[in-house]
Amino acid sequence: MGNFKEKLQSFKNNPDIALREQVGYISGLLGNSMGQDAVGTYTDQFMYDYMGLKSSQIVTMKSATTGVNILIAPIVGALLDGNSSKKGNARTFMRASAIPFTLASVLLFIVPSGSATFNFIWSFVLYLTFNIADTFFDVALSTLSVRMTPNAKARKNFYTVASLAATVGSMLPGGLVPIIIESQQGDYSSEKWAFFSVALLFGIIGLFAMMVPCLTLRERNLVLPPKDNKKVNIDFKLILLNRPLLLLCLSQCVDSIRQVCYNSLPFFYKQTLNKYSMKTYVEVASSALSYGGLLALPFTGRKFSSRDVLVLGYLHTGICYLLLSLFGYKHLWIVGILIAIGGLPNAAMGAARRILLADSTDYMEWKSYKKYGVAQRNEGMIFAFNTMINRIAALWKELLVNGGLSLIGYQSAQMIGGEMVEAVQTPKTLHGIFLLVVVPGIIGNLLPSLIMMFDNFTGKHKAKIMEELEEIRALNKAANEENETV
Repeated sequence: MGNFKEKLQSFKNNPDIALREQVGYISGLLGNSMGQDAVGTYTDQFMYDYMGLKSSQIVTMKSATTGVNILIAPIVGALLDGNSSKKGNARTFMRASAIPFTLASVLLFIVPSGSATFNFIWSFVLYLTFNIADTFFDVALSTLSVRMTPNAKARKNFYTVASLAATVGSMLPGGLVPIIIESQQGDYSSEKWAFFSVALLFGIIGLFAMMVPCLTLRERNLVLPPKDNKKVNIDFKLILLNRPLLLLCLSQCVDSIRQVCYNSLPFFYKQTLNKYSMKTYVEVASSALSYGGLLALPFTGRKFSSRDVLVLGYLHTGICYLLLSLFGYKHLWIVGILIAIGGLPNAAMGAARRILLADSTDYMEWKSYKKYGVAQRNEGMIFAFNTMINRIAALWKELLVNGGLSLIGYQSAQMIGGEMVEAVQTPKTLHGIFLLVVVPGIIGNLLPSLIMMFDNFTGKHKAKIMEELEEIRALNKAANEENETV
């Protein structure tokens, strides 16, 4: 406990990152995570069971949205990297995107009419708005966070603490929805409005939280090449040389298979187990374990690198779902224990991903100097590229989720007599939902673990690169000072 208090004190008195900036980033991450969790976890279920949308409509909507985001993300990254003024434009992007992000995340949980066609158009426009706004906010916030300090160690401690906020933001909507829905005693109309009520509550809280970093974060570029050198306009070439970034992004693409498991859990609790509130109880236990894993990271980090945390975390969760596939779902306590334990490394893994992504900017800076003689770190483009990959992974996940639900014969709500009526699932479909949980839970954890084993930007190799990078930065600083005196 004493060591943990020391860590919190060092977080507060961090000489590399101002406290107000740390609080600002954490607040923005918290608000953003609330909206992402509400939309990412429950829109599929809401669209099937209350909107009456078909699998083909949902896939069409999410495919088109992904295509738009693939085009927008690099533009946002280039704008962030291209603006070298003290005012910058990241906070402007965040302010402009927070409101449409919030409105869309709330209105997506309204059934606007009895027309399936109008409901589809409504969902399409709002889902597109939500994802565009999320791209602007996420890339801008991430870029500013990595520009807080070039000190990798200080950044590691900061991202570890900040991941607590992301975990809390992801847990709150997901935990409250099942409790409220089950309290409606099966009243279909009341359940529908309960989704909206929770989305509205966390939408308001999230909006205020997302505005805090717009007031507290400071615009700056950490590393500038000597003034007599032109900036190398080879963003994507540098990305293709950025091995840590590429491996992390590849693992996140395959991680989309694992996300199929998580997206199927609401269906599993509500339909197969007929115990929707169990989702909340299991997630509370899982989150408590996850916090424990995150708080242990400063100590385990002495023996395990961020890459190791990802590798071991994936293996741990994969084994838990392998055991779940063997035990089945006849005993609810076994189901709950295995899923809860499987979530133990999630918060630590989230912190590890942020650390690795930020560290890849250091690798890019070193690699660009070695390859082209100009130390360059395009933080905006790196986070934009990562966002593009995440959007592609999200689409792949949606294709798998909706394809899986279609394969097992899951029925959407139907319009009868001008009213939406809930569908009844067959026993075969209910067992198929269980398979959508365990099979992706096994494959989607073991494959990313294997991929991350090939990342060698760790240990002694990383230490050597960072030593060289400090020398490069010192040379560039001296060159700039010399230019200023001439």
